[in-house]
Amino acid sequence: MTTEKGGYMDERLADERIYQWMTWEEIAREAAAGSPVVIPIGATEQHGPHLPVSTDWVIPAEVLRLASVARRIVAGPSLNFGYRSRPASGGGQNFPGTLSLRATTFMAVIEDVLSELIRTGFRSIVLYNWHFENANFVYEPAFLVSERNRAAKIVVIESAIPDLSAEDAATLWPEGFPGLALEHAALIETALWMHHRPEAIRTERMKDDGPLRHPPYDVLPIDASMTTASGSLASPLGATAEKGGLLMRRLVDHLLSILDTEFPSPAAAAHADGMAHA
Repeated sequence: MTTEKGGYMDERLADERIYQWMTWEEIAREAAAGSPVVIPIGATEQHGPHLPVSTDWVIPAEVLRLASVARRIVAGPSLNFGYRSRPASGGGQNFPGTLSLRATTFMAVIEDVLSELIRTGFRSIVLYNWHFENANFVYEPAFLVSERNRAAKIVVIESAIPDLSAEDAATLWPEGFPGLALEHAALIETALWMHHRPEAIRTERMKDDGPLRHPPYDVLPIDASMTTASGSLASPLGATAEKGGLLMRRLVDHLLSILDTEFPSPAAAAHADGMAHA
């Protein structure tokens, strides 16, 4: 189904399987067919003065949309609220606009969502996390649900960004990679937005920024020297749509490689079986 650009359903392709646009019958058929369902887990969090607070769930949802065209999966509904933002990785809770959940609430929501997916009939489930602070809190509810539902296989991807080759890193950061911990509202996410939906970026507000210090620990109450006034933890100024396209290809390929490993498609499984008996 296709609408004009900017329409409510935007440009949905016929071969996409996007959970929120499917009927209950279509969802039931995919579950019965053994299709993996992948849930993007993000946050509503400040991303500098130039990117939307929806960054941590819009970007992974787009990765899943593209993956759903490449192979048979259901791109599940996004979890748009995550665990508390921390100064050294997300700017911290001192920014207006960030809406966070306490850990117990966050884990309870994931546990309930997983239980409902299994009730629906899914037995192949992936939790695809984009928000750094969600790590570990995603694994715990998956573990609890798995103990009660041994027939279901749950894959937990706590870090969606793969290791990049030296060639890719040099292309993306010719002046040197600042490290993933500082890549918040910086080049990666800005470039991905430029590739996906450039009109969402306030380019005139992009700022080269960085914390005064970045120790391997946190301090409470929040220490302003460990975050920035803008909310960007490194410079986004080197971002381009071309770099965003490169990153998106790497993200999709990374997810597909995990899916092919843990949930081989029937064609791939038959090929592997034939090779093993050749």
